[in-house]
Amino acid sequence: MAKILIVEDEISISEMLKTCLEKQGYMVITAENGAKALNWVKEVKLDLAIVDLGLPDINGLEVCAAIKDDPRTSCIPIMILTGNLSNEARIKGNLEAKADLYLNKPIELADLRAAVGTLIGRAEKKKLLLRNVYKN
Repeated sequence: MAKILIVEDEISISEMLKTCLEKQGYMVITAENGAKALNWVKEVKLDLAIVDLGLPDINGLEVCAAIKDDPRTSCIPIMILTGNLSNEARIKGNLEAKADLYLNKPIELADLRAAVGTLIGRAEKKKLLLRNVYKN
């Protein structure tokens, strides 16, 4: 069962995302701020992190960069959720924080399910490829 971390400070959004993904068979952990998220990343082997851009303590790009800059967690795919439609945020996220995908709020649940499935599937293929490379 894939494990997903949702980092969202708006409880209603967090609960909606959690319910949707649990119905799809995922194990979901939630954090309402960046500091708690980074603690979870250290404690649990995650398959995906969904991070809100506007968190109350550490912004989502900083959370993303911290995960991607650590060799132990750099392979975790990260989806950024944002209400910020500017290209500047996307450019920073892609170049500096190495986010894997951006979804704008409000989010359609069908889009969320498709994006989660794609990111987790892509990460699994990458892991298999790396195992085969190191095996030979």
